[in-house]
Amino acid sequence: AVLGLQVINNIAIVVLTQKTEGERSFDRWTAVLHMVDILCCCAVLIPIVWQVNTLEKNLEQSDNHDNDEVIDMQEDLTVPEDEFEEAAPMNADSRLASKLKLFRSFYLLVVGYIYFTRIVVYLFATMLDYRHTWLRHFVIELVTLAFYITVGMQFRPMSENPYLTVQQAEASSNGREVEMPSKPAKMKD
Repeated sequence: AVLGLQVINNIAIVVLTQKTEGERSFDRWTAVLHMVDILCCCAVLIPIVWQVNTLEKNLEQSDNHDNDEVIDMQEDLTVPEDEFEEAAPMNADSRLASKLKLFRSFYLLVVGYIYFTRIVVYLFATMLDYRHTWLRHFVIELVTLAFYITVGMQFRPMSENPYLTVQQAEASSNGREVEMPSKPAKMKD
């Protein structure tokens, strides 16, 4: 529903920009449509914030539970061999924590981008005279370019990418190691 409202809002903004600037209705509708745009962005971001906070709480509870188990194991001098197999989920928790940190930094980047392009640039544009209105679009394009470059650098392919970690059990096929080609094969026409 929010996405549909944003599409309708953006279409209304495009139609509104075809009217003559300076009319009283233009200023009024521009302010209303920008407010609807900001509310739609908040409606999309609030569930994401809630999900990140829930994941962080679950991860903290899991860490506290694991620490309690480690203390209990240290109190018992004899440790059955079955408990050593439970060490693997701790590795999964660390991978989850690294993914959560990466997602949190991406989320903060998106929030900053939306805040800047929707609110700060709008306030900046209200202070510009008619001859300098092009600066608003220039600043938006510059911030968008910086946003895409930063996201591209953050999720660039790398050897230790936390999203591409493969567990040893997943990498083997019928007891054999799966080898990844170092160079892509050339396609024949």
